[in-house]
Amino acid sequence: MQGHVRKRHKPECAKRSTGKPPPSTQRQTRCTCDGSWQARYRLDGKFVERTFRTKGEAQDWLTQEQSSQLSGTHVNPRLADTQFGSVVTAWRESWPNRLSPTTAARYSSILANYLIPTFGTTPVGKIDHGVVQRYINKLAAERDPDNAEAPLHAPGTVLNVYSVLRTAMSQGVRLGMVKVNPCTKIDLPRSPREEPVFLTTEEVAAVAEKIDGFYKTLVYTAAYTGLRAGELLALRRQDVDLLRGVLHVRRALKDVDGRQEFGPVKTESSRRTVSLPAFLRDMLTDHLTKPSHDAGPDALVFPSKQGKPLRHNLFYRRHFKPAVMGHTDKEGVYHPGALPAAKHGLTFHMLRHTCASLSIAAGAHPKLISTRLGHSSITITIDRYGHLFPSVEAALAEQLDALYRAAPAPSNVAEIARSRT
Repeated sequence: MQGHVRKRHKPECAKRSTGKPPPSTQRQTRCTCDGSWQARYRLDGKFVERTFRTKGEAQDWLTQEQSSQLSGTHVNPRLADTQFGSVVTAWRESWPNRLSPTTAARYSSILANYLIPTFGTTPVGKIDHGVVQRYINKLAAERDPDNAEAPLHAPGTVLNVYSVLRTAMSQGVRLGMVKVNPCTKIDLPRSPREEPVFLTTEEVAAVAEKIDGFYKTLVYTAAYTGLRAGELLALRRQDVDLLRGVLHVRRALKDVDGRQEFGPVKTESSRRTVSLPAFLRDMLTDHLTKPSHDAGPDALVFPSKQGKPLRHNLFYRRHFKPAVMGHTDKEGVYHPGALPAAKHGLTFHMLRHTCASLSIAAGAHPKLISTRLGHSSITITIDRYGHLFPSVEAALAEQLDALYRAAPAPSNVAEIARSRT
């Protein structure tokens, strides 16, 4: 790649057009203007140009461009001038059949509310590590106008915005617009980890018996199968094999911009078959034989009372949370909840955690628990529930000790070799 550096003269400079000495009628023989310097080289039949304040800066840029071409890391500066909004448009074209409707809706919301207003017209080549870090710092530092001590954006929100920006910039890397993703090694705000609430078998029963009887079996099924809320609410009668005592998890009910849609499960590993405890199989048998249920194979196992797909947020607010914490009815009478105040933080999703806890207490292998919960790898299971395993480890040590003590004691009699005569 050949290129050159040239001076860009100001209009009043006699050498501005040809670079030749001025006419003899003028005394000035040397350029004294403070014009900028231009570096340029030819790429794919067209000139790539950049303007700099000094000749040294121009020469350095040209040298860097030449070196990157030799090393195979060259990025076309014309592509680097592509606006972030255009990169997002190209990225969106890959969403169909790759992202779930809920993920696509979440990405669209973050792009519309955060990233496009900030970076929409910015060339992707100018979004470097420093720009990203300053933006993340700004989001984390903004305060709620109504409460100066509270952040305007929760740490989880900042992390979600960062994640979408990082993924979008990965598209820029794939399209050859930037060399490396500038979103690497960014200092992110710490998100306080929500400590899950684990219920005992007695507490599960207390919640299930406290809630509206129409949803009783739903609570037991959540706590003893570990299915996600969307997976439970998408179950059809044909997914329940009462003869074999299993549930087939094949799809999930999702809320997409206020619309309920049935779609695929979260990951391929989420498609699974989950065995039922005998008591739960009997409970589901009774549940499905109630007159209020449609008997068709496509009928929902856990519909609303109107027979329609159950909206999880309404169920949680109207039925689950009051059963856990208690509530005051229209007449002003207070009805206590099923759990003590220490466990009022229980969410419906935490019944999934309870399933993991009960499975560990039952001595199940981590791999079996991972499969039951539909995790993509056993690492996720260990990271999330590893702290519950020490008691199992202690029990294993006791069992190994018992095996050692049950073994015959080694003899202290040594056999003496007979001498040959």
